[in-house]
Amino acid sequence: RSCVADRSLPPLSDQPSQASIMIAQQQSSPGSPTSKMAASGYISAMKATDIGGGRGAPKPEGIETPMHLTSATDGRVAFEMLDERREGMLDKNQAKSWLRCMGWCLPDEELEQMLTATAMGASGAGASATRSGILKTMQKQERTRWGLKHLTDINDANQDKRNSSLARLQTALRRLSNNRAKISRDRLLQFTTMHEDSLLTEEDFNQVLGAIGLTNNKQLDVETLSLKVLDRICDPPSVAEMVDFMPAA
Repeated sequence: RSCVADRSLPPLSDQPSQASIMIAQQQSSPGSPTSKMAASGYISAMKATDIGGGRGAPKPEGIETPMHLTSATDGRVAFEMLDERREGMLDKNQAKSWLRCMGWCLPDEELEQMLTATAMGASGAGASATRSGILKTMQKQERTRWGLKHLTDINDANQDKRNSSLARLQTALRRLSNNRAKISRDRLLQFTTMHEDSLLTEEDFNQVLGAIGLTNNKQLDVETLSLKVLDRICDPPSVAEMVDFMPAA
């Protein structure tokens, strides 16, 4: 997920947050046994409490892994990390990154539609006050910047939206591989990093392959790759784990 970072939760004040994990990791020397054990234990404790509900994106169709690390606290931390100028607002690219931090794995154009959607007014006497409030904040306005509340409302209003699927990703990768069962690592790297709007580097690409256990594979099975990528979106690694995934120089 973007930021390498929802899912009935205990009270928010009792929830370990992504920020707490980052602080704990930074207080120990990177790579030391103590820091790795602490980070691993903390990650496990957090995931044990955040399964089954929350404020993140719905999991992609075809994936059994519950969404993790997208609680309200994690959303706030992600926002603060992206808001580098401390303005309390994010631009469009940053806002799309925030949605990805919350588990959305949709193409840019679909994320932009979520951000700029014109909401239809609530209809019928049964429309809830909560939904009416969400819709009101989204009505016809050309936004170029979004605050945390705007983004949270957008996320909440799209809980019934399909968040991609295993079949959709497999179809896209098969198309890229000319309908073959496997795609070469080099072909995938070229497409991922050379795309005009891509923000990913080869280092990012290598980290992703490391995170899904395919670092040394020259040929990548399309079905396995699709399943592992979406599974990791639902259950992202910690910052310390991402360092371990980097191939040795």
